[in-house]
Amino acid sequence: MALVNVREILVPTDLSSGGEVAVSHARLLAERLGAHLTLYHAVQVPDHRFAHWAFSKNHVIWIQAEKDARHALERCAERVGNDCKVEVERTGSAHRAITAHIKKAQPDLTVMATHGQRGRDHLGSVTEQVLRRSYRPILCVHAVADAAEAPAEVQPYRRILVPTDFSLASRLVFPMAMFLAKSFAAEVLAVHVRSERALEPREPVVPTEAVVRSFVERDFAGLEVRAQVHNGSVWERIVHVARVEKADLIVMSTHGHDSLADRLLGSNTERVVRHAPCPVLVA
Repeated sequence: MALVNVREILVPTDLSSGGEVAVSHARLLAERLGAHLTLYHAVQVPDHRFAHWAFSKNHVIWIQAEKDARHALERCAERVGNDCKVEVERTGSAHRAITAHIKKAQPDLTVMATHGQRGRDHLGSVTEQVLRRSYRPILCVHAVADAAEAPAEVQPYRRILVPTDFSLASRLVFPMAMFLAKSFAAEVLAVHVRSERALEPREPVVPTEAVVRSFVERDFAGLEVRAQVHNGSVWERIVHVARVEKADLIVMSTHGHDSLADRLLGSNTERVVRHAPCPVLVA
């Protein structure tokens, strides 16, 4: 199994009160894993190719916006209290700036708030675009509409749900799931959903709980592992199990035939992120 170590955590934030819960999750992870936190904000400015912007007084406004953003992040860093730094930069596109920063900094984990409402067709546009373009692990946390609704303290992860379709792609996330499960002494719930499309005689194995457990147990040796098998819509069953089992975290892959690149029907991963009752780590 590939070795996993989370030492650098990036937290892109739009400075809204709704995204505070993402910072709280990042703080929990940093404290438990001994990781360094970077709070990042991209100040969106008009395209510099437009001459009227360069010769107007608007640039003063954006310089001030950058200063205000840095001040807000510094206050947030003080509240976090960990080994934490702040980074602010101006950009014409927030999702491109975040994606480029992830590519340059190569954080072990990025924590982002999703502002899209559960049940709607799209996530918050910035998070969705970063998910599609980044190939690093991203923890998606649903923002709250009002900061007062955010929990006073994020609780440690005690049950981690790991979906698998027996593919190599689904297995690629096992090292990260194992690392987090060990770090939090969490139970692992391995779930396989036999979708309508898979109800054909082409499946290489008969999906039973024993088969699922056999598939994952080598990668989660020494941990408490339960296995479940369900039939139906993949993303709906994963979300249902997460809700019934009160999962604290879902760890799943974004690769394979059900990846975020599959735009025809929408991917299982994207839909789980959108509807899940808990944070979803996409790797």
